[in-house]
Amino acid sequence: MNYREVLNMGIARLESAGIEGAKVDAKLLLQKAADLSSTELVIKAYDEVEKEKEEAYFAFLKKREKRIPLQYITGEAPFMNYVFKTNEKVLIPRFDTEILVDNALKNAPDQKISVLDMCCGTGCIGISFFLERKRKGISDSVTLVDISDDAIAVSKENSKLLGADVNIVKSDLYSEIKNESFDMLLSNPPYIKSSEIETLLPEVKDYEPHLALDGKENGLYFYKRIIEGLKERLNDNGKVIFEIGCDQYEAVKGLLVDNSFRNIRVVKDLSGLDRVVIAEK
Repeated sequence: MNYREVLNMGIARLESAGIEGAKVDAKLLLQKAADLSSTELVIKAYDEVEKEKEEAYFAFLKKREKRIPLQYITGEAPFMNYVFKTNEKVLIPRFDTEILVDNALKNAPDQKISVLDMCCGTGCIGISFFLERKRKGISDSVTLVDISDDAIAVSKENSKLLGADVNIVKSDLYSEIKNESFDMLLSNPPYIKSSEIETLLPEVKDYEPHLALDGKENGLYFYKRIIEGLKERLNDNGKVIFEIGCDQYEAVKGLLVDNSFRNIRVVKDLSGLDRVVIAEK
């Protein structure tokens, strides 16, 4: 079979499995299996597919049919124009989280600052922030923190591959962050209510780590702990920027108000839903 035939077969299989975005996923999996760019795949449309590449592709399709996320199959995920390594031990970087990084960049001054990325996962937030600022000639001091050994390992791999000179620390929130203060905290903490995890898409509830999803009973557990611990670690006029669930703004705002944060505001995503909260000390 040629590449066009193999791709069409892949699309049909994923559509039959009820995969949303079957055409996109089938194409990306074929590109990965054949080690081709999108343009190369078009050029080679009527070329015969080598047996080993065809077998690799069908193996990928079988995994995707089981609802294993595309990013776990390919081992990578795009974020802020970078490509991050990922695996089933860490949360997959998402487009919505780019809104957090965009707003962090907009709110950062034109001089070097110290930044803390709490619950870093793949490291996509802190590393992207560091790299984008470096492009402007600013070398911030950026520290990434996570409690998961797997997240720490993936963040270290990504920092090395992308050339980001960041600090990466295994810590239960602030437990290993001693006598340090920051100008900005960025965080996409676990914020799904425990009772709602089983209602999520199979790709999420069955494959993504619950440690990175579960915000306990009301989804606010980590916001509360992070905000309370931040009071003594955020410099005067420092900023905190959180990703939130679409129905959590008022609750997170309340936690910030209770801890004397000011100028609290919300940023919506492209669907018009609350997505990011910004506040100042």
